[in-house]
Amino acid sequence: MAKCPSCGREMEAGRSFCSACGVQSPAVAAMIHDARQALASNPDDTAARYNLAIAYKLGGMDDMAMKEFELVAGAQPDFGDAFYEMGLIHAKHGRREEAIAALVRARELDPDNVRAYRLLEKLRSGG
Repeated sequence: MAKCPSCGREMEAGRSFCSACGVQSPAVAAMIHDARQALASNPDDTAARYNLAIAYKLGGMDDMAMKEFELVAGAQPDFGDAFYEMGLIHAKHGRREEAIAALVRARELDPDNVRAYRLLEKLRSGG
């Protein structure tokens, strides 16, 4: 049996995800592993924390991703992409007002963020 690169537990043969931690692909598991290693060396590494959040998001672990994006935004309040990603997660889960607030902040920090602008307009129009 192979070991999950994210949590280190044995993965069941033929499974495309780890039943222990939920990681859905070896690539996402590797991203999580690498980001955790970087954070173990330097807990203040905002880029590593952002990468961990992205990996969690890609793995479908939105709650964990949101916590990491919030830590990134707290440590680096001008990190516009963290606010954009929080807006995406809020929108995905139907939290319209929270999504709008995060996307407004993303646009304030990066007025050229077309993705944030489009989603913000969609949410404001009721979409």
